[in-house]
Amino acid sequence: MFGYIKPFEAHMRMCDYETYTSACRGFRKAMKKNYGLSLRMSICGDFALLGLLELSLNGAEADIVNIRSFTHFFKKIPCLITVNGMDFTCASAAILVYNNILDDIEDSRFLKKHAAKRMLKRSYKAYMKAAEKYPDLAEYVSEQMENQKKLEKENCKTVDRASEPASNILSEIASRLSTDPEKKRILRRFGFLLARYIYIADAFDDVEEDFRRRGFNPLIRGNYVINDIDLPAIQKKTEDSVNFTLGALADCYVQLDIERFKPVIDNIVYLGLKNGFYDLIKEKEEMNEE
Repeated sequence: MFGYIKPFEAHMRMCDYETYTSACRGFRKAMKKNYGLSLRMSICGDFALLGLLELSLNGAEADIVNIRSFTHFFKKIPCLITVNGMDFTCASAAILVYNNILDDIEDSRFLKKHAAKRMLKRSYKAYMKAAEKYPDLAEYVSEQMENQKKLEKENCKTVDRASEPASNILSEIASRLSTDPEKKRILRRFGFLLARYIYIADAFDDVEEDFRRRGFNPLIRGNYVINDIDLPAIQKKTEDSVNFTLGALADCYVQLDIERFKPVIDNIVYLGLKNGFYDLIKEKEEMNEE
């Protein structure tokens, strides 16, 4: 589920890029403080967007300060520091990562399954701590993950249905980033569309591998050329779906009327997501040319 929410760095000012990287470091620092080092190391930049939205919407104080870290001990680097400003995002990450590891154990082969089992033990304590804070969210995520498994076992035929559990999860999480009823309504739709984009991008990324190992992938159905998949047809349908989803996502984002960290979040929503998908297309085209 992770790895598809990135900024378009080529179109970022240096100050905005520094704010983004500082937010990533700040989020990891908050994860380490609340949920331990091992889980912190498994977190990628996806949650930086949710963390910035949480700070933007709750008005918590946050400053960028120069600190030393384990990887930059001899040189101070900028880090966004906030007191409890990203607590909910951190708890959501702990719950999502744990459930994602459970999913990897069930779906992966030997080596990846073994690595996932080791990671599961390290993330369990963090999950239990987050679940204690937000028991209803932990239960809801678990229910939706079970729904996801059922759809896959049924060999669900459409992307809309297949992506619904993941979309429901992020919809619920995003809606809790604000206490304002109108903002919550918009955030619920924003989270739903963001997760739909992530699901489609991930399915497209894995389409050849899933075809080879006969894994579940709703993009494969009906797109065959004799004993192979029709990748151009899949790419066209996926591109149309991504453009529609990101267009609707941008409409939701405008309604949030974000002011704090706006240049960074603008870049991710308007440029980063779409550029990330087209990077996937470019990678596949380069591989097919070799």
